[in-house]
Amino acid sequence: MEDCVPKIEFEMREMVRRHFTVDSLIQYAYLFLMDRLNEQLPFGRLTVLHYRMFGGEGAAVYRAAAAVEFLILATDIFDDLQDQDAPKQAWSEAPLPIALHLAAAFLTLSQQAMMDSEFDSSHVQTTMKMMNLQLLQAANGQMMDLMNAVSDEQSYFQSIKQKSAALIVHACMTGVMLTGRGWHPIVAEYAVEVGMAAQIKNDIRDLLRWDEKNDFLQRKKTLLTLYMLEDAVDQHNWIRDYFEGRLNEADVADKRGLLEEAYEKSGAMLYGSVVMRTHYNRFMELMDSVPEVAGHKEMLLSILAKE
Repeated sequence: MEDCVPKIEFEMREMVRRHFTVDSLIQYAYLFLMDRLNEQLPFGRLTVLHYRMFGGEGAAVYRAAAAVEFLILATDIFDDLQDQDAPKQAWSEAPLPIALHLAAAFLTLSQQAMMDSEFDSSHVQTTMKMMNLQLLQAANGQMMDLMNAVSDEQSYFQSIKQKSAALIVHACMTGVMLTGRGWHPIVAEYAVEVGMAAQIKNDIRDLLRWDEKNDFLQRKKTLLTLYMLEDAVDQHNWIRDYFEGRLNEADVADKRGLLEEAYEKSGAMLYGSVVMRTHYNRFMELMDSVPEVAGHKEMLLSILAKE
């Protein structure tokens, strides 16, 4: 597949130039776009790849991919502002009202980019309906995350399926549906599986870091922290005390080594790795059952490896 990143970037910049007329809005839009462009636009690339996989031709897909990336950028901004755990992002450093305003503007620009794309209007309408439904699923998952409403494994999987996996489904299915195909249940399912595997991988990473993204310090209930809390032995009761608010962050500031020891002894890291691999293996199995993927498998895996 062609290198589509410059083409998606061109469409994103073109949409900003066309629809944003206030200098300060344009400046902040480009500033925020640079953060997104540094990540090589994996969601837009998934859209283009799935469009090509299912027989789509022509350049119209790049604007649709830009629409996907604008939506992802908007949700990333909202997520980081709500969680307050990404202080180095451009939108976290900007004044809060401006960051919120840009997130809302990008969300609208996503819709406009899709409507401006040169596809059959019925395909656009069907795709936009799907996009909005996936965004609403993500909103439900994000609310569970904000309320720290996860209480067990079942609710954890429900949360990440809605919050994380729904956005990958949205990117893949946009490419499929713009070819005139309807909802593809196997593509949707493998997108869910790889999205869940990616989120568990992130949870493992975030459990080991010792900064504002550390799930333990944030008292965030994930598959790993739930497992560790269930199996905490007497000498690690301080972990449960911290999660339940009887200790504050200052009380555990010097316990990083003890926490890593608890991860190891509880088996939380191993358990998370096994569950992650189970979802990834299911993704591979489903992917191999879709004939259209055959000639594009290496590229698909390459994009997902970066995501």
